[in-house]
Amino acid sequence: MNQKIKYLLLGLVFWFLMFLGWEWWKSHPRVRIMPLSFPETPEEKIDSLLVQSLNQFLIPGLAVGIIEEERVTYLKAFGFENLETKDSLTLKSRIPVASVSKIFTALNLANYALEKQISIDQSVNFLLPDGRKLGSEFSKITLLDLLRHTSGLKIGLDINHLLPSGRNNPLELLPESLKTPDQRKKEFHYADINFDLIGYLLESASGIPFEMNSQERILNQGGMKESFFVTEWPSENFPVGYQRTFLWKRLEPRKMNFQHLPSPSSGLFVTAEDLSKALLHLSRGEMGTFSDELAWLKNGSETPAGFHEITLNQSNFIGHFGAQGGFSSVLAYSPDLDIAFFIISNGRDQDDFRNRISIEILKILNP
Repeated sequence: MNQKIKYLLLGLVFWFLMFLGWEWWKSHPRVRIMPLSFPETPEEKIDSLLVQSLNQFLIPGLAVGIIEEERVTYLKAFGFENLETKDSLTLKSRIPVASVSKIFTALNLANYALEKQISIDQSVNFLLPDGRKLGSEFSKITLLDLLRHTSGLKIGLDINHLLPSGRNNPLELLPESLKTPDQRKKEFHYADINFDLIGYLLESASGIPFEMNSQERILNQGGMKESFFVTEWPSENFPVGYQRTFLWKRLEPRKMNFQHLPSPSSGLFVTAEDLSKALLHLSRGEMGTFSDELAWLKNGSETPAGFHEITLNQSNFIGHFGAQGGFSSVLAYSPDLDIAFFIISNGRDQDDFRNRISIEILKILNP
């Protein structure tokens, strides 16, 4: 073998071994908690399921809330908030819920629109004050288009947001990142930019920062007084997300990056206690705090705009999935089954664990 090729191969092997060692050194072992040996009650069975899931799916920590017949019947947290410090994940730990944030941004828009008597079919520029209106190429986009992801808006690839040090632009600069929409067909194209633009609209129209607007109109009304849309990231005060390492069955930190801050599409931080209160209102429908907002978002449809239809265990739910960096979440409710639940985790969902855990929970609740 050519001497140069031999040295090259030895060099590659050396760097590969260095990579393995580095990956092992900076990672953490999977969380191991002994489940109940013989669970009998539904609560014990769910406890056992969640504890087993931590090990099976390499999840650092998760919190689950369940509502049945308009009552919170289950609310617990398992695992760790931080694997370095071994701080336990609790019901008061703040976890980013990624795209589940869109539900609360949609409710915020509905609340403002009801106050100002604005139709869901109104154009985007109608809300914007002079000096902040978008160009004529955006004039046909309606609020419903943004909520349903049928605006034709897409976000271009920005290398800055693929890097850990990627900058987070202020929400007020959002128009600079808008591309000319493709409105030849009203097709669904899921894009965070739709909901970030909703945040920009609300901030511009009301003259109040989006995070404050959301706190007053929706979060406080839903009992979510410990939750907020983050305005600064990263920060030492916020939780760490994790994902499985490339080769080892271990966990390593995974950072988040937002296109804008605050991020109406992805930047909501919640506690499990808060989320259970909001979900209780959502599941009550016409009897809940958000009844008027949900009616405005439905606009004659079964599913409120900004929410998704989710099928689990052959049953239909309304809600949203969320995944960003090393965090994953799902929130769903079924008016027909009178069941609602959420899962929030500081682990990246690489094994479809949100779906799989959700289905197993439903099997326990409806054997």
